[in-house]
Amino acid sequence: MTELTFQDIVDDGAILFLETHQMQGDRFEEWGYERWNTEDQFASVEFHFPGRSSKHLHTAFVGTSAPGAKSFLWAWANPNVAATPAQQEVFDQVVAFGRHYGIEELTNGEIPFTAIVPAYADEEVRLSAEKAGATLVAFKIATAVKMITGKANHFTSDIGGGSMAVVAYDNGHLELGPPSALTFQMRLMEAVTGGMIEDHRRAVESYARFRLQTPVTEPSPGTVEVTFDDGRATIAFDENNRLTTMNASLTGSN
Repeated sequence: MTELTFQDIVDDGAILFLETHQMQGDRFEEWGYERWNTEDQFASVEFHFPGRSSKHLHTAFVGTSAPGAKSFLWAWANPNVAATPAQQEVFDQVVAFGRHYGIEELTNGEIPFTAIVPAYADEEVRLSAEKAGATLVAFKIATAVKMITGKANHFTSDIGGGSMAVVAYDNGHLELGPPSALTFQMRLMEAVTGGMIEDHRRAVESYARFRLQTPVTEPSPGTVEVTFDDGRATIAFDENNRLTTMNASLTGSN
């Protein structure tokens, strides 16, 4: 069995997750998003867009990231949540995947922040970024669930006290457009600076495989090139697979 860690899964999907997350934000802004509400433990969510028809989505509540408890609580381990069929399907896939690869972050009901974001163990980091830590944990969990289940979209939202809810859903109105070299560069830098990814090269190569469905090329040792319809990006890495430089050549936009 191939060894796989929770962070490997996040590295594999982080750039794609952030691209999807940004697309969702842009679309909601375009539609005039005002607020959301749920009355049934996230079994369905209503998004309100003044001047437009509100959208009801069938969702799967994944869990909550809480800075007070400094942990992520999977919804299946929350005694206050009665799983819907959609939720149970997500839970079954995630837990089965975790058991197969021996990944405790996917099989234990409550996970400390330090297991998902090791830097959170640093007292200075913890004290200066309580809410940011909860958001980063939520993003990492959502990325892993996206990669395991194939659920197209996720949203994370503050539900009070800095706690973040993670919810998965499918919606045909929120499909990604064609991949773009410019978008890729922005989301890669966001993943790096935000602490989403640890193996930067793995993240780039996985994005090319999953999003572009083509492998990267290696023009020289330690350097990979990713090709898009509107240009290409050349990225160099150090001996620890961390990004050192990135150069872009844009030929136009779709």
